[in-house]
Formats: sequence, structure tokens, C-alpha cells
Amino acid sequence: MCNAALRLGSALLLAVAPYAALCAEPPPKVMTRIEVFLEGPDIPAGSFATKPKVMYRAGSQYCRIEEAPDPDNGIHGLLIINEPDAWMVNLLKKTAQHTVDHGPTFNCRLPIFPETERALEFGLEPEYFKAKGAIPQQGPVLQSKSTTIYRVDVAAAALALITYEAPDGERPMAVARTSGGKGEIFWYRGWGDVPFDPTLFAKPAGVTIQDQKQ
Repeated sequence: MCNAALRLGSALLLAVAPYAALCAEPPPKVMTRIEVFLEGPDIPAGSFATKPKVMYRAGSQYCRIEEAPDPDNGIHGLLIINEPDAWMVNLLKKTAQHTVDHGPTFNCRLPIFPETERALEFGLEPEYFKAKGAIPQQGPVLQSKSTTIYRVDVAAAALALITYEAPDGERPMAVARTSGGKGEIFWYRGWGDVPFDPTLFAKPAGVTIQDQKQ
């Protein structure tokens, strides 16, 4: 099994998934950088949950999540995954928990709404909706851009993806979930490929690392 943690709101959530085996391959040439912030009628404005998060993913081996500082709880979260290793770092306390994925399969994951649908991930949003057979529909003009909306229903939740056309192709603008009369939406401040930087997925320096017992 492969462990990948994503903190949504005030806690890091654990995502576990068995998928394709990790092979010895050269490092990728590019990685996807994603920056999002969360909004919703039940989410207090200015709370930690609304602060932006920056994520990186490259293939199935490399994932990284950078959170904003949360001084009220003494946390500044950073997650680094370089399969089979993962480090959950608290930059405020300069500590880290190290875990090793013992397989037999390896795949880091970045689920958006893990309580509803773990297969919907940051960095793979259009692929998910298109694989579900979502029919693209014309959306409103947002941020001076024409948009397209994809919708799917999963269990008791309705999921939606809003995209726009960028010079290099279709990009997410927002992804939303509605369930039980409540809704929340992740807005994207950035989404796109950048050159791969192996230092972002290296063992963290300047922190005290504790190996987690397994």
C-alpha cells in the first residue's frame, strides 16, 4: 500500500491507494504545480481552511503539499512524497515524521474531496470528469474568461469542474462539491506544468526527523 497525506482544513488526511508498481525510471522532465484556496457558505472567511495551498505532482512517484502557517495550532504543514518515502513536516516546530511505503504497489495521491471520491485528484481533474463521461456544457464568463462546466454525481454528492482555455490547453478554474444542501468550492490561482525540480521532493533539511513505527 502507498500512503499519501493531504491536509484539508485543519488536519492532514491520509490517502491510501494500490496502483501501478513503481519502476526504476529517470526523473520526469516536468511537474504540475497547483495553487488553490477553499470557499463555502459554512467556511468562516479568513479561517485557516480558506488559506491557499500549493501542490506539486509528477507521475505516480512525486507529490508535495505546501500549507500556509497555522500559528493558532502551532503548525506549518509540509508534505513531501518521493515514493516509497514520505515526510510530514511541521516547519514551525522544525520536526518531521518519516514513513516508508512497503508496497507492493506505489502511487502518491492528492484527493480533492477524499470523503466523497478519492479518484478525483488535484492535477488530474479534467481526466477524471472526462473518464466519467461528463458532457461539457457552456459555462458563465468568469474572470473575463469563457468557461466550460463538467458535472458528475457520485453517491449523494454532485461534483462539478469549471475550466477555461489557456494557450497551452484546457485548465481548471474551480472544482466544487454539493452534498446534503451544503457546498464548497476550490478556486485555482494557478495550474500548469513547470520544469521538474528534484529538490522539492528530497529529504527535508533543517528539521528533526522521527521514523514512524510500522
